[in-house]
Amino acid sequence: MIERLKPYELELITTRRHLHAHPEVGFDLPNTHAFVMSKLASYGIRDVKKVGVWSIVATIKNGDGPIVGLRADMDALPMDEANKSLPYCSNNAGRMHACGHDGHTAMLLTAGRFLHEHKDLWKGTVKLIFQEAEEGPDPGGAIGVIRSGAVDDVDAFFALHVSPLHPSKTIAIQSGEAMACADTIYVRLFGKGSHAAYPHLGIDLVLLQADIVQAFQTIVSRRLSPVDHAVVTIAKVHVGTAHNIIAETCELEGTVRAFSNPVREAIETEMRRILDGMCLAYGARYEFDYVRTYDPTVNTPEIVEQIRKMTVATRGEEAFIKILKPSMGAEDFGRFTQLKKGAMAWLGTSSGETTSYGLHHPLFNLDESALLYGALAHVTFVMNYKEEAR
Repeated sequence: MIERLKPYELELITTRRHLHAHPEVGFDLPNTHAFVMSKLASYGIRDVKKVGVWSIVATIKNGDGPIVGLRADMDALPMDEANKSLPYCSNNAGRMHACGHDGHTAMLLTAGRFLHEHKDLWKGTVKLIFQEAEEGPDPGGAIGVIRSGAVDDVDAFFALHVSPLHPSKTIAIQSGEAMACADTIYVRLFGKGSHAAYPHLGIDLVLLQADIVQAFQTIVSRRLSPVDHAVVTIAKVHVGTAHNIIAETCELEGTVRAFSNPVREAIETEMRRILDGMCLAYGARYEFDYVRTYDPTVNTPEIVEQIRKMTVATRGEEAFIKILKPSMGAEDFGRFTQLKKGAMAWLGTSSGETTSYGLHHPLFNLDESALLYGALAHVTFVMNYKEEAR
């Protein structure tokens, strides 16, 4: 199969480099959208819908069979690129494809073209999902794709994410709980201002927020079962205007990570209980927003096993890596696995020093020779997806 894909490699890399040089961010992807649409049209793929703001769902029908959704994200990150010597370095200041979404889009375009031109190899329907705003802003682009109804009939979803943590061309995947949710919490406290020399005349929010932050940390250690993995982090505190004034307001922001909806609900309930009690004790008031930003990504075990089998069958045992521990990182693909069965795998893209920088690093780059193997993974998933995994 890799030999049959070889003629597509030059355009795949050219596509990736074009996208890398012209990154766009979040929900502001007009040029990326237009580029992907033009590619699909040039391939003869006509059943194409614009969903969300700039997302795209392109459908290829080929007789009776399962309906498979393949997702690639298109957005870049709001940061400057440090790879100034690259001929395809970002042309847009403050924008960089530092998470490999340019590679994701190029691989899916290539896979879509191949599947459209080789309908003798598979049966069913493929939906190519080109998603905006995987990196945010909240709530991310996946929810717009889902709310459009364009993927309601999909039986299973599959996505690939490039990874500098794994050797080039390998496929790595975690069965079951793979990536955590990423929820955002906002707390606004209201006390009573006073001169710092007369603290008894005020309600000191510096002390209150310190007690709240410490109490939040006991939720995981004392209010959840030890087998329910979770993280609660308060990463932003803003209180006070001067060294001798007790402030009237305080703002806290943080993140919650967990792998199941019941755990998320338990954490939110405990936070409200703590805020109720602490603010009552201090005589303060509060406002609290718990925003379910990204859902957990839970890989369907039967689909993971199919991915393992197809990788080993086409590439050998050495090409497959079984990930043993889930990540507290989050991915907008989790909304798709909450909707239907599915799985996200990692495509290794590290082949040396220049391709070993981590995701979101200003020097991030990838081994482009791995991209054809990513396109292969998309194609073979469609060819080998079995009804019993539905």
